[in-house]
Amino acid sequence: MIDLLSKKINKGVLAFIFVCMLLLAVSGAVWADDDRVTGNLPKFTDLPESHWAYTHITRLTYEGAITGYPDGTFGPSRNITRAEFLAVVVGALLSRPEAPPAEQHWATNIMQAAEKNNLLEAGEFAQDTWGQAITRQEMAKIMARGAQFVRKEALETKTSVYTSKITDFASIPERYLSYVAQVYSKGIVTGYPDGSFGGERQATRAEAATMVVRLIDPVYRLGGGSDISFDPAVDVAADGRMKLAKAEEYLMQTLQSLKFYEENGKFYFEGNVAETPEGFENTLNIGIIFKQETDLPIVNYGSYPLITQQALPNQGPFKEEVPGISLKQIAGIEITMFIDAPNHTNKLYDRYGYEVVWVINSNNDNRIDAVDSITYGKETHKFYDLSTIFLWLSK
Repeated sequence: MIDLLSKKINKGVLAFIFVCMLLLAVSGAVWADDDRVTGNLPKFTDLPESHWAYTHITRLTYEGAITGYPDGTFGPSRNITRAEFLAVVVGALLSRPEAPPAEQHWATNIMQAAEKNNLLEAGEFAQDTWGQAITRQEMAKIMARGAQFVRKEALETKTSVYTSKITDFASIPERYLSYVAQVYSKGIVTGYPDGSFGGERQATRAEAATMVVRLIDPVYRLGGGSDISFDPAVDVAADGRMKLAKAEEYLMQTLQSLKFYEENGKFYFEGNVAETPEGFENTLNIGIIFKQETDLPIVNYGSYPLITQQALPNQGPFKEEVPGISLKQIAGIEITMFIDAPNHTNKLYDRYGYEVVWVINSNNDNRIDAVDSITYGKETHKFYDLSTIFLWLSK
């Protein structure tokens, strides 16, 4: 266990809990295991199951929202065009319209459906630009309008908490600012490791698929403002700490957002630390353990970082590249999560003020080691498919 964790947890309170793949059975997170999708889905020649976006692309393929090319490829690394992206969004949010007559552009009916349902403003994209690669800020506008007008989601009102972390937010054209703020705050689109949004950059087909899945299925979103209800009269113990069940809601929201993956030879992890009420702090620590033959030390990232470059937020989205390593060099990853109550009054059991601590290790498939620090030794069984976190597991 990493040193940072040992400083926060009292001795003798770890309870190892073996878990099954049940929690997300009612959500999109395990939909690919459904018997309905084991049949005639196309197998793209350039999309192995180990690809980081395989599950998202397969889901959209099953739903008829995205297709490959006639030669049997998907082209996950190819830039996606305006027409292609609208086809995916329309197909995922609504239903893909019938193909137009042969003399018309293949996307004519798609663009009409997009305008009719407020995904696009009338005439926003001229037909001679439909084949252009779409930019991230254009995608943000379409998805923000999709969330508002098609999914009927309420607008996020506290976007400045999140946009203040975007290093190039001031350079985004004004006509896109509100849309970028919405999709970033909702966790539909994230930024880059350097903190920028990159609004004028283009996205790949794999990236687009991931964004659209986050749009239609909030379980995949990287958090944003917490939608957890909180009542101090009910959810706070007499000593000022958050009660166990409510603390676990915040931990689960953070856990659901975490992803560890390798892309183009680089190793990344991303997620969103759930926003907690005033008086409580959400803490996330991540330790990356290297194989002995690599002769590399453990690298720790956390809300209380050892060095500034390895800082994680205590609320809001993040994406980190672990530089100079590949997946083959990693022996395991340990995630530690807990909710602090700095102003608590309990001095008998826990001087740090947390109610529950979760420890998740990539070496233990589908197991959460949970620490309940107020009732020592109590096992709190949780059900989670850890392959949604450690994307290389079971591949």
